Amino acid sequence: MERNGEYIDASSRMLDYRGVRDLYSQNSVYQAWLDIEAAVALTQSEMGIIPADAGAKIAAHCVLDKLDLDRVEKQFATVRHPLVPLLNELVRQCGDYAGKYVHWGLATQNIQQTGTLYLAKRGHDVLLDVLTDILDRLGALAIEHADVEMAGRTHGQHAVPITFGFKLAIWIDELLQAYERLKSVEKRVFTAMMGGAVGCYSALGDVGPEMQKRVAERLGMYQMALPSRSNRTHMCEYVQLLALTATSFHKIAEEVAQSSAAEYGELYEVFSHGVVGSSTMPQKVNPKLSMGIMANCQKLYGLSSMILNTAYRPFEGDACANVVYDNGVAEAMEVAIGIFVRAEALIAGLTPDLERMRQNLNLSNGLIFSEGIMMKAAQTLGKHEAHDLVYDAAMAARKERKPFIDLLATSKLVDILFERREDGLHFDMTGQYGLSPQIAREFGTKARELRRTHHAASGMNAAPVQDPAPSSVA
Repeated sequence: MERNGEYIDASSRMLDYRGVRDLYSQNSVYQAWLDIEAAVALTQSEMGIIPADAGAKIAAHCVLDKLDLDRVEKQFATVRHPLVPLLNELVRQCGDYAGKYVHWGLATQNIQQTGTLYLAKRGHDVLLDVLTDILDRLGALAIEHADVEMAGRTHGQHAVPITFGFKLAIWIDELLQAYERLKSVEKRVFTAMMGGAVGCYSALGDVGPEMQKRVAERLGMYQMALPSRSNRTHMCEYVQLLALTATSFHKIAEEVAQSSAAEYGELYEVFSHGVVGSSTMPQKVNPKLSMGIMANCQKLYGLSSMILNTAYRPFEGDACANVVYDNGVAEAMEVAIGIFVRAEALIAGLTPDLERMRQNLNLSNGLIFSEGIMMKAAQTLGKHEAHDLVYDAAMAARKERKPFIDLLATSKLVDILFERREDGLHFDMTGQYGLSPQIAREFGTKARELRRTHHAASGMNAAPVQDPAPSSVA
């Protein structure tokens, strides 16, 4: 049965899934199991566990196109076992001699769990590529907009002024942490487990640990230190990290969706003529990618909780936990891939309205600069008195709907805050944005450098993502 765990929307068919949209389709799972059986057979033949010619023949037939899948499906209806029908068909294709050595000394869960993680590793590599491409794009935007003024907000209200580049630096910092976390668990997570029925190599004996090590290397994986079928904490950990990474994309999507509302008008998803937002409201330009991210994040959070329930099942094996684990991990990976590729498309087309950002910064008639004003006055008066005087002026500005700076010019603070010139009082706004520009450039550079080092380590072409053209909605 074909599967795809993500919530599908109208935008999904336009996204680049990097070849892993159907990562856990039935055929993909079958081929993963066959890849593992081939790796086992070749390794066992090299080690003298099975005859060399048998290992080679088994491996040669571990290709899905060489098997009769109709026969597999018909057997499944009778046998009702996830792996045995496929093994029976492989044995039949290999013939009486080589077929005797198929699946030698292994348990079903060895193949299934290793297969789940084998495919997860393939998806993981794609997720890291997408993540570093997103960071590269965000880095370019942060550097480009390091000095663009906008309102910083806390609790939904104006707080202090920042720059757009600084906002992007916050996103970058979270995603840099996500990359570090995801990389740090690779050796612990993407492991082959070949310990047999309960993990003590009861069928293979002394050669078991070395065989597992070689199989893992052949598959491009790591080996499980103690290949117990009941130890699932490593993949539970990984799914939690996927969910944690999703929260960063969720936040970005929420900010873009809210900021695209008419009341803000600061950030927009890419839009092309002909895209329809509503069948009844012609004016609608909806944040489709953002909504898709938010919906799939909600699903991934639920899956991460479900996966935790496989970690504490008792004894050396548990079929209930196996079903939840294998299917839950597959679904979590598919949902995560959907989140990442939507985030990539969102960031690739992210369009700021720079003029609207500046306009919104001034909506409070200068109140947003009150902290900087207070700290300047505090150098003369001390912070407590300065806070009270600035507070009184701020509350008066709100009540009387007058410009905050004008009221300060008539307050006790006038000689502290203003310079008297021939053309009148002058208020110096220097330093009101803190280190926003510097932070934007610093983290923008870090983000771009990570992509270069990641691709170099992966042996990939590290050609940069195309830098954004100066972007602003007129």
